Amino acid sequence: MMEHLLPIGIRSILPKKVRWTITKLCYFFRAICSKVIDTGKLQALEREIIVTLCELEMYFPPSFFDIMVHVTIHLVKETQYCGPAYMRWMYPMERYMKILKGYVKNRSRPEGCIVERYILEEAIEFCIDYLSNVESIGLPNFRHLARTTGEGISGNTIVTISRKDWEQAQLYILHNDDEVEPYVERHKDMITKLNPTRTDQWICREHNATFIQWLKSHIFAELNVKSSLISDRLRWLANGPNFQVFSYTGYMINGCTFYTKDRDDQSTMQNSGVTLVAESMHISCAKDRSPIYENMSYFGVIEHICELDYTIFRVPIFGCKWVDNNNGVRQDETGFMQVNFNKVGYKDEPFILASQAQQIFYVTDPVDVNWSIVLLTNKINDPSNDDIEDEYTNIEDDPLYQISYDDDPITDDILYRREDHNEGIWINPSFYVHKKPKSLNFISKKKRLDL
Repeated sequence: MMEHLLPIGIRSILPKKVRWTITKLCYFFRAICSKVIDTGKLQALEREIIVTLCELEMYFPPSFFDIMVHVTIHLVKETQYCGPAYMRWMYPMERYMKILKGYVKNRSRPEGCIVERYILEEAIEFCIDYLSNVESIGLPNFRHLARTTGEGISGNTIVTISRKDWEQAQLYILHNDDEVEPYVERHKDMITKLNPTRTDQWICREHNATFIQWLKSHIFAELNVKSSLISDRLRWLANGPNFQVFSYTGYMINGCTFYTKDRDDQSTMQNSGVTLVAESMHISCAKDRSPIYENMSYFGVIEHICELDYTIFRVPIFGCKWVDNNNGVRQDETGFMQVNFNKVGYKDEPFILASQAQQIFYVTDPVDVNWSIVLLTNKINDPSNDDIEDEYTNIEDDPLYQISYDDDPITDDILYRREDHNEGIWINPSFYVHKKPKSLNFISKKKRLDL
């Protein structure tokens, strides 16, 4: 709550500098509690927390500060010596203590019960290695297994999609399939040779308009050759899916549960937010012959969930409403990514593969209700998977915070000064200061005037 929700909750209720100082403190704890920490940035993190605590002393009374507030300065050194904080949390130990307490059946001999039960489980685990079709009691079954492989969970109905939706979904699936990728490049090269004076933008539009039919005829022409190496999957993929698709209101994949926006509106939870990183073409004008290709993040909500039927296999896709990146996405000075769902774009490319979707959450900005703040989430890992590298790729990539703002006190419209006590100035009574009487000074001045 402190790492993610508190910086959002105070956006509209505190002065700017006080709000930014608390936000920096929240970002500090988010960086310290990350599972992957860049050691090269810890020194900068330590300097930032010192400045942050000094700013807190400017804005809050002395009663706010105790030893626990001061301890935050030493957290960076502790991380350097001991590693990430999550590896030293007491939560696993507390959970395991509950398991050990469950071993106790004779309360007059708790230690003996724990030892006997532990030895019994160790013996059973050893014997299970030599038995077939027996589940281990030490490692439970992964209850989110369907969330990694993909499975519809509610609202399974058969619907008929329009020709436009069919072409948009089929084109996106073909562009994101490894077997089809060589044919995509071949088709673009063919169009470029036939139209050498055209721009890349025109070639891309022509490719999207003709690729589906070209691939189908090209694949079936190769199938007539006896030495063809076309796989059954590629043949059915080029033939296209049925117009009748399996529609769902909920789907589990990538370690997450996704809902459609309509179902989200009827629930207390939010599972319809998605983001996707895709390569896009950027041009300065319609006649630009040197476009720039780079990856961009797109934000949206799921409106439709369906599985396209290719006879021998199915492909799950999400139909989304995307926010226009030109005027519907912005990033404020504190690092929050904000989106405006009133600015809708990319209506000709609404579909993505379900396997590409990354779940995110939207929180309404207290400052402006038309904008929503994007919050990332982590995937659920399968504990039976021994691939350690995959475990760390599922961690939220949240870099160390860096908030820059003008620290000039002249431009600050609010002056901060403590006025929580009226004790005056303490003077030690044992110390005496001798001063000349004012009358002597007056006499000396008068004598000078008489002269």
